[in-house]
Amino acid sequence: MSTVWYTILGLVFVLYLVLGGLDQGVAMLLPTMRGDGERRAALNAIGPMFLGNEVWVVGAAGLLIAAFPRLEGELFGAAYPAVVAAVLGLAGLVAGVQLRGRGKRRGGFDVLIAGSGLTLAGAWGLIFGVLLHGAPIGADGHVHGLAPFADPMVWLTALANVLLVLAHGSAFLRRRAVRLHLVAGAVAALTVAGWWVAAPGGIRNPLAGTVLGVACAAAVVAGGFLRRPGAAFAATAVACALPVVAAASALFPAVLASTLDPGATVTVDGAAAGEDALRLLTLGAAPLLPVLVAVQAAGWWLFRRRTSLYW
Repeated sequence: MSTVWYTILGLVFVLYLVLGGLDQGVAMLLPTMRGDGERRAALNAIGPMFLGNEVWVVGAAGLLIAAFPRLEGELFGAAYPAVVAAVLGLAGLVAGVQLRGRGKRRGGFDVLIAGSGLTLAGAWGLIFGVLLHGAPIGADGHVHGLAPFADPMVWLTALANVLLVLAHGSAFLRRRAVRLHLVAGAVAALTVAGWWVAAPGGIRNPLAGTVLGVACAAAVVAGGFLRRPGAAFAATAVACALPVVAAASALFPAVLASTLDPGATVTVDGAAAGEDALRLLTLGAAPLLPVLVAVQAAGWWLFRRRTSLYW
């Protein structure tokens, strides 16, 4: 049952990184737009789905805490500054988008929105970098120190995530930015190469992670050359989703590698809650997930014309 819930957790994170990444990408692009009218149009394009996109991070965090409490404790302990930055970035992004239209001086809100989007994308990239490159977990099973943030590859992963969501937002707004897509693809490929060289011990499936990482880089580059807006957006959505699949495929059955003691690596079964807790979660939470997906899909369908007005 732990593997089933690990798969569900991965799918929820995929949804957040694709949909929440869209919000972050559009937010970061605001300073590049001409005048208040263009910025308002961009925010209006994501407006109907904005809160629905962000709700997936709540679901992902809830599932992580309920189904995999040890993973939550050790990962958030190793990446605590990034977790704090992610929370502040999320609060700033939601507040900025919601309050911008109510103020007379919108320049300050634009700075808040763009800065929060950058903070949020970078923070999730740092957390993902820690997940990829491991944490200093000792023989006692607990994280010691913040050593992951001394690893330049963790910061390169954060940069790659920022560029991925920038390209994703650009594709959504139909802004042809071939150079951005090329740079994002190059940094993503460099991140994969760096991980291949400096991956922590205990990685079971490095080839699977590498192939999927290269596919991510190829997808974001393809998004810059596809002329149909829907196809370009689909390509960048795939690029934002693949890092989660790549990391899970490479690490499984581990979920968080130890850089101190390979024997202390956290596995799916070791990180999961007890069988009784997972069974209760299955009865209480599992039926709600299809409902959330259906509501999200309905929102995109109902407001498709409003979105296409920008397109």
